[in-house]
Amino acid sequence: MKSRDTVWTPLLLVFVFALLYFVGFLPADRLGMDENPYLAVVVLELVIYAVPALFYCRLRGADFGARLRLRLPKPGHSLYLLYAAVFLIGGSALVSIGMYTLFPESFAAGSSEVYTNFARNAGIFDGLYLVMAFAILPAVTEELLFRGIVAGSYETMGVFTAVIVSSLAFAMSHFSFVRFPVYFFSGLVLAGVMYATRSLPASMLIHALNNAFVLFLEKFILHIADKRSISMVLFLIIVGFFTLVSAVLMFAEAGNLYAGYARENLPSEYVVRRKGGAMLSLAQSVFSPAYLAVVVLFVAATIFGVHT
Repeated sequence: MKSRDTVWTPLLLVFVFALLYFVGFLPADRLGMDENPYLAVVVLELVIYAVPALFYCRLRGADFGARLRLRLPKPGHSLYLLYAAVFLIGGSALVSIGMYTLFPESFAAGSSEVYTNFARNAGIFDGLYLVMAFAILPAVTEELLFRGIVAGSYETMGVFTAVIVSSLAFAMSHFSFVRFPVYFFSGLVLAGVMYATRSLPASMLIHALNNAFVLFLEKFILHIADKRSISMVLFLIIVGFFTLVSAVLMFAEAGNLYAGYARENLPSEYVVRRKGGAMLSLAQSVFSPAYLAVVVLFVAATIFGVHT
């Protein structure tokens, strides 16, 4: 049986996706990208993500706001966050290389170099504006929507469903088939960060770090992938090693965190058992009419070439 969370939240996603789709057709000069790209991006992020998300939370009331886990991460979470950041960055790099190797032209079309070209010069302030507008703010607004609202809403269907559904929605919001695996992987890791630390700001932090890495270093990774030489093999070995080690350490540290919660007798915030098992709950959520509307919009927008 579905709760109203799993009915109204997909409609919020449809609204956000429709805004993204519409903005994708507006010329850059109409959006103010030529005059002040940083301000234009800030306004777009607020209008597309933050305002609808905050309005939705306001409509749902204070009880729903408590699901967002807006508490800051604790000092004891530091090691876990370090391992998670390395795992996310390394894993995303490996998936990106794989997709770029298979679909070089399509993958390169959505390269972060498009965004770094907005910098007017090499000055330190332009670099700071670039990070704020294209790394930090998107991390905050997207985490609020996908890990805060979407995952929080689908917890009534079980945590497994909440993680998968929110990660799918996050990946679809970028309107790219070839980059879908990269964003889906990122969504899974970020959801894990939020649940392990019980902190949405923690996932915002890791998301921002990954955004900054992609913003400045993705072009070098793709350049290495282009060479198809021994340097690429060495790069894959090194990155693969650190990614694997960080994954093991991250899961081990997550076990320590949960053991600590048990010792402190902290109540469970999100363990919900449903009849029929996790896969049935996931199927009921993904194949609901409202969520299917999100999928249809993603497919249509991607086919018509809208990139965000």
